[in-house]
Order: sequence, then C-alpha cells, then structure tokens
Amino acid sequence: MGNADVIRELARRWNAGDVDGVLELYTEDAVMLSGPDWPEQTTWHGREGIRANIEDWRSVWESSELEIRRLETFGDKVVAEGAWNTRGRSSGLSGSMPATTLCTIRRGKIASLEWFTDYDAAVAATRGS
Repeated sequence: MGNADVIRELARRWNAGDVDGVLELYTEDAVMLSGPDWPEQTTWHGREGIRANIEDWRSVWESSELEIRRLETFGDKVVAEGAWNTRGRSSGLSGSMPATTLCTIRRGKIASLEWFTDYDAAVAATRGS
C-alpha cells in the first residue's frame, strides 16, 4: 500500500465507524497534533491517546464522515485536503468543516498526523518552512 493509499484507507475506515481499524493504521508511538494555527495546542501520544481524541470527537457528533478532495505526496509525507461532514448529536444540525492534514508515514503506518486549517501551510510544512 502506497503512502497516499494509507490515508485513503484511514478515511474509509473512519467513515465505516471502524475505530479499531483506524487505530491499526497508526504506529504504536504515533502522535497527533492539533496544528500550529489552531486555538488550542494539543498533542495526543500513542494509539491510546489518539483513541481518546477520536472518542471525544465522535461523542459530539451523531455522524462524522471524512471527505478527501485532494491528496499530495511528498516522500514520506502526505497532505490531504477535504472536509468533515457532520451532524450534531444534540442539535441534529448538519454541516461541513474544511480539514487539512499532514501525515508522516513510516513503514506503511501513520507516525504523525498534524491538523492544519490551510492547505498551503501544510504543504510548506513538508519542506520545513
């Protein structure tokens, strides 16, 4: 499976509600970062930390689907741009929120996933700028 395929599979498993399958795509020591331009800087460590974040996220939404619109590979890094399509658990309201991630792939698994609000900033981060 190529690096971009790992991210496509991540979205497929997420949309199927397969949390254990999602976690299998991460390395044991993976990190997830909220991103440099997010209001709250948070890092989740390891699969259990990432599981806690996923459970917090899913607890708010009746449904949450990840839509990938664009994938670009830069060596071991993959930038994905798309949207979260959600429906609130309490409100029942549906919405779509832009989402961009920068993932580093190590031996076919996600070693890090960082959230961005801007595609160009995520691409720049692949070059260390």
